[in-house]
Amino acid sequence: MYKPYIFVLFLLQWACAWNLRYISTMLTGFNKMGQFQDLVWFVSPQLNGEHMENMDKFIRILHEAFGLTQIVIFNNSDMRMSLSAVRRNQVSVVFTTGPEDPILQVADKVLLGKHYYLSVFMLMPKVDDMETVYELCRFLNDKQFENSLLYFESADGINQLFGTNQYPVVQYENRTDLMSFMRQRAKQVTSAAHDVGGYRFATPMREDAPHLFRVGDRYEGSTYRIIDTFVQHLNGSFREWPLPPDELGGRAVNMKQTLQLVRQRQVQFSAHAYALFMPDDELEKSYPLLVVRWCLMVPLYNSVSTYFYPLQPFDWTVWFFVLGAFLTLSLLELLWLWLGVAHAAAGPTAALLNSFCYIINIATGRQLLQPTCLRLLLLCAVFFHGFFLSANYTSTLGSILTVNLFHAQLNAMEDLLRAQLPVMIIDYELDFLLQLHTELPAEFRQLLRPVDSGVFAWHQLSFNSSFAYFVTEDSWQFLDEQQRHLKQRRFKFSDICFGSYHLAYPMQKDSSLWRDLEYYTFRVHSSGLLYYYARLSYESALHAGLVQRLQETKVYTSAGLQHLAIAFILLLAISAIAIIVFAFEVFAARIWRPSTDQERL
Repeated sequence: MYKPYIFVLFLLQWACAWNLRYISTMLTGFNKMGQFQDLVWFVSPQLNGEHMENMDKFIRILHEAFGLTQIVIFNNSDMRMSLSAVRRNQVSVVFTTGPEDPILQVADKVLLGKHYYLSVFMLMPKVDDMETVYELCRFLNDKQFENSLLYFESADGINQLFGTNQYPVVQYENRTDLMSFMRQRAKQVTSAAHDVGGYRFATPMREDAPHLFRVGDRYEGSTYRIIDTFVQHLNGSFREWPLPPDELGGRAVNMKQTLQLVRQRQVQFSAHAYALFMPDDELEKSYPLLVVRWCLMVPLYNSVSTYFYPLQPFDWTVWFFVLGAFLTLSLLELLWLWLGVAHAAAGPTAALLNSFCYIINIATGRQLLQPTCLRLLLLCAVFFHGFFLSANYTSTLGSILTVNLFHAQLNAMEDLLRAQLPVMIIDYELDFLLQLHTELPAEFRQLLRPVDSGVFAWHQLSFNSSFAYFVTEDSWQFLDEQQRHLKQRRFKFSDICFGSYHLAYPMQKDSSLWRDLEYYTFRVHSSGLLYYYARLSYESALHAGLVQRLQETKVYTSAGLQHLAIAFILLLAISAIAIIVFAFEVFAARIWRPSTDQERL
């Protein structure tokens, strides 16, 4: 921790008078320590000729003294040091002429992701107005260069070091006493946490179960408890940032607005953990709490009607082959009858009845005492077919009658498209989905119903089965607690997924608290606090009335007369048909008998 600032001290002693001989002597011994591995120079295009000449000599002296890799940058703002081969223990030196110097913006962009490390901003002209220094300090504070130093020489020849500290209020510190500043930073690193001195972090605090929600006059939630404990550890607290109400007039969180507040640097970090966003040059994710899948929760259909229980033991393809075998046997029996074979059936009706008896493996009305060899082979084949078919049907139907059957579930994209079930999604999450998954079928896009976050939360928490819903895995585990005790659950977490994402806290880019939160998250993972808070969040939401334990609304019974209703209906239907046929035969007999008697006379 001390070695980088020893180099800065040597650098500033040289810069006081640009004494090349002095600095070369001092840095020769420092080179043996081998502290830095890379030096990055940001050179302003507004430097005059004298500054450029002295800077060139200085860079050459450092190269001979240290022998390190050096990178000189003028205006290439597309480069990113976090993506380059530049190592972690680097030092950056920015030569600037003032707050309006474009090299400051270049350094900000190039060092994205590395603002936490040491950077030295050297103001080349002498300073006769401290407002210039304060404007540069405001730049360092806005861009999170908290561990960086601003060097300048006043008009009376005094060399000074300034820096910025934003907690508990923004302060522009005089760090000319470099050793004192080094001891302060070393103490902070040893304690592994900032002390923000009661600073109140502004953040939206809206309804976002299970992550954050209000219970009475306090806030609860699985991820909120973690970030709240972290802020208390920093000796800080939260201050709610107001957001407009949702479309229903409620307090549902709008994460698009929340992320925009972080990008605009009005919010340091959000108390709402979120997974469905991508970091950019203005927005960062904290160290992830979880890796969660983003899938669809789909409704489960009601139980199968008992009228169809007799058809359930076999698939439709099996029934098709059973019908095909029956027709084949019937045609064979009718062929024998037409050919006048001795062992043929007595008539067409007997032929059809015999074929049906063969299929279900029961005795026919007329026993064959001496069948021919061909008919014996046929009957043996039909026996094995009928025996296994009837035995399997009987045993399977017996099992089905002891439980309640449910429809096949929606578990793939094809099932969803076939069912034409509308899918509800939050409007800004739809933009995120279409940005990452351009290959989605047009049929699926037509099923999407984008709504406000408040409308979405109301339908999802109430388990409205008219829609499927996009949900992350951690939120599904929370919602599933409502139906855990149901015999038939109302929703399921399907395999229709759209990727895995990091659940994390949105933060400003290069936040000085990123590393503190990273270390804290390590301890949360090792202690299992996240899973403990996840269990508590459901109980808290239950107490707040956001969710409820769903109760059984149907009584499920085992085998009974209601399960065999179709058999009685068939019996009554066939009996009615038989009566109608009998009446028709009697009526026909009465009509035809007189005409027959007259012919006889």
